[in-house]
Amino acid sequence: MRITQNEEVSFNTYKEYPYIVYVRVSTDKDEQKDSIGNQIDICRYWLEENHFEWNESSILKDEGKSGTLFLERTAMQLILQKARNREIKMVVFKSITRLARDLKDALEIKEILIGHGVRVVTMEEGYDSLYEGKNDMKFEMYSMFAAQYPKTQSVSISAALAAKVRRGDHIGKIPYGYDRIDQKLVIKEEEAKVIRQIFHWYNYHGYGMKTIVRMLNEGVENGEILPPRNKKHWQITSVQRILRNPTFCGTFILNQYTTIKVDGKKKQIKNPEEKWNVFEDHHPAIVSKDEWEKANNRKNVNSKKKFTPWNDLRGLLKCGKCGSNMVIVQGGNKKDGGHWRYLKCSAYRRSGKYGCVNHVPITYESFKELIVNQLQNYGIRVAELNLINNLENTKEQQVRNIKKRIDSLEDKKVSLLDLYLDKLINKAEFQRRNNQLDSDLKKANDQLFLLNKEETRQSEIKSILDAFNSLENSNENLHHVFKTLLKDVIIEQTGEIEINYAFENSK
Repeated sequence: MRITQNEEVSFNTYKEYPYIVYVRVSTDKDEQKDSIGNQIDICRYWLEENHFEWNESSILKDEGKSGTLFLERTAMQLILQKARNREIKMVVFKSITRLARDLKDALEIKEILIGHGVRVVTMEEGYDSLYEGKNDMKFEMYSMFAAQYPKTQSVSISAALAAKVRRGDHIGKIPYGYDRIDQKLVIKEEEAKVIRQIFHWYNYHGYGMKTIVRMLNEGVENGEILPPRNKKHWQITSVQRILRNPTFCGTFILNQYTTIKVDGKKKQIKNPEEKWNVFEDHHPAIVSKDEWEKANNRKNVNSKKKFTPWNDLRGLLKCGKCGSNMVIVQGGNKKDGGHWRYLKCSAYRRSGKYGCVNHVPITYESFKELIVNQLQNYGIRVAELNLINNLENTKEQQVRNIKKRIDSLEDKKVSLLDLYLDKLINKAEFQRRNNQLDSDLKKANDQLFLLNKEETRQSEIKSILDAFNSLENSNENLHHVFKTLLKDVIIEQTGEIEINYAFENSK
């Protein structure tokens, strides 16, 4: 570990040299060497050995946060914000694995910190940016090793899970209709009767999902049928999952889903079938394979499947009774010339009267036309927003000038430090001039922040104005327009509506 090479060792107070000690554990089951207390002790030892004043308030923790999820680590986000605000001079952590387990994230964090003049120090790798420089291979190599670890661990875990499944053990949640005894699935007969009844109604009576849900909930109300485990009433989605799940015919599928990282967050996706590990006759079946295949026969499924019509207002329409999304359902008779599209509460659609209320008939086309007209009328009243753009013509030049001033002040700080190290000025003079430069820098950064905030506001105003102009093209996809202009629209059972505009706070 590199330490100061000066013959006269100076002691750095926390006020003079503010730093952050960053610690992280992904779960509360981490080994002792990676525990919070152990990480703090290691960092504290290095700080005190290198003549930095210890300060308990310097510790920032991410507990129960995976190193692969950059955006979900609030402490790390705060550190980066402090670096941008020039509030810290150094970040210390036990190892690069605590910083990030993703190569891209690790390099990005390092560049942000160093780019804002923050020293980066890790204990295990002996890395110190003060001596290594910006473009070093050492940090990249250790970051690459850290990124590879969770992938290797994932392969090992997958192999262990596959071995358990081959032995007949069940992993994951216990499905409806089963219990788990000695890690094996056993049929729970009372619940299994409901599963069999669902398949029987679907395969042999030809009932659709809505009819099955209604009959199940009537049975629940009469005490003849058990409800789902975690809800009081059956829903369409619950029935769909039961009919599509091969677990009920004795088949277990491993590696059906995987987790990927999208924009710093985890997202579950379905693997292609060739990657699945299928275990036939893994556990007792509630229905036969023939019954399950009949329910999932492509021709049979396609004849009963109804595709949800396109909805430009999706996610914005809310039920005034329960708060669920309003969705489109189709009605009418093909023989009479086509379908009508109505808006219904999604909770009512899933569970009928047991989920919510049935709204008065509201056709989607007429409702969309109403919303467009309301927005166009409102747009006339906000046309004066264009005037604001005329006041911002000089903003770009102001931003450029302030950035130049910030660069100049940073250069002056470096020159001032050189004067002090060359003993051309004493410590008191250095501190006085350095504090003045810090004050000027803070003022300049504050001005830049305010200008950029105003710039963002103007960008939002431009998006709003563009969205209003796009309303003229009512035959095109207007989803992005409605998302820009509307916060939500509350629809009461009687058909009364309340429109909440997204831009009301932007005026």
